[in-house]
Amino acid sequence: MTYGRFKASLRALLRGDSEIPPDAEEMSSLVEMAYIELAGQATALKLLTADHASQVIRQGPGGTYIRMPDIPVDDIDELDIDQELTPALARLIASYLSREKGGIHYNEAQRSIKAYESKVRVFLLEQDSEGKYDSVGNEGYNYGMDVSPVNDTGGVVF
Repeated sequence: MTYGRFKASLRALLRGDSEIPPDAEEMSSLVEMAYIELAGQATALKLLTADHASQVIRQGPGGTYIRMPDIPVDDIDELDIDQELTPALARLIASYLSREKGGIHYNEAQRSIKAYESKVRVFLLEQDSEGKYDSVGNEGYNYGMDVSPVNDTGGVVF
């Protein structure tokens, strides 16, 4: 989803209650805050990386990391989050801005995150059973990508 469509969806969620900030910097900071909260709770597949040098939010499954999503700048930019987490992102931001329905928006965000997480857990278990993913994080592959945390001499990095 583009940032422009996302903001239109957010305006619709807030209709009759509050408005999104007209200032681009304020809106960008709200997206950043919500991204941090979302990445801290959800195992967004799009955010999994083996590169611990990138801006990491937390440890991911199987020796991976959850990286910080890129903040959109222009309305044509695509959101850097799994499509299924877009409603949760919108609800989190709505919970920050809403005068009357903040709790409702927050609860809906949490419900979306939990539903997404249950799907991801099933996916990761299937990948693990097929040998495409090492849930222990030792040697193995994550979606065809080597994610073993090793240094130049082949030793495991903790």
